[in-house]
Amino acid sequence: MPTILEKKRGKLKLPSNERAMVDEFSGVIRRHRDEDPATVARLMNVAFDISIGRNDSRQDKLARAYVRGLEARQQLTEAEGGSLSSDDTARVLGISKTAVLKRLEAGRLLAWREERLQAARFPLWQFDKHGHVLAGLEQALAILSQDERLDAWGKVLFFLQQKSSLEGQRPLDLLRSGKVKEVCVAAHAYAE
Repeated sequence: MPTILEKKRGKLKLPSNERAMVDEFSGVIRRHRDEDPATVARLMNVAFDISIGRNDSRQDKLARAYVRGLEARQQLTEAEGGSLSSDDTARVLGISKTAVLKRLEAGRLLAWREERLQAARFPLWQFDKHGHVLAGLEQALAILSQDERLDAWGKVLFFLQQKSSLEGQRPLDLLRSGKVKEVCVAAHAYAE
């Protein structure tokens, strides 16, 4: 049975020389899979800068931006305690995994998909200490979902990023303090 990497490689429409580079990079990443992914991404950026140098070409800028994006995404996945699997989320909420996935599909929970397995990962911060979804989260998600351009990462960023319109606070902090109306107003502005 082919591995996930082999399946992905089969879907890649790359010339053989580029596929060889992807294989080589993948090997390095696999050898360091036990390391913190954010650290690996940051060090790849450093290696890229050392090897290629700071060139002003458009392609080099895009490559560096892509690596910075990977670093930022990793930081978001680890923020506020990390994330939970569908099974763990079901246990926290005291419902079935099917019910969790239905809530996700209905936009009542927030999750992103892991690239390798396409498994949903639910940020831990969306639950209170009693195992309930934070009050106001569903309303804010409903507003954010009106903007089709916002993916799960855009929504995660909304909750975790400080907003000048909220006097430098994060929407997550305001939800935790019960200020749902303020978060919903900020969500409308963000989704425009």
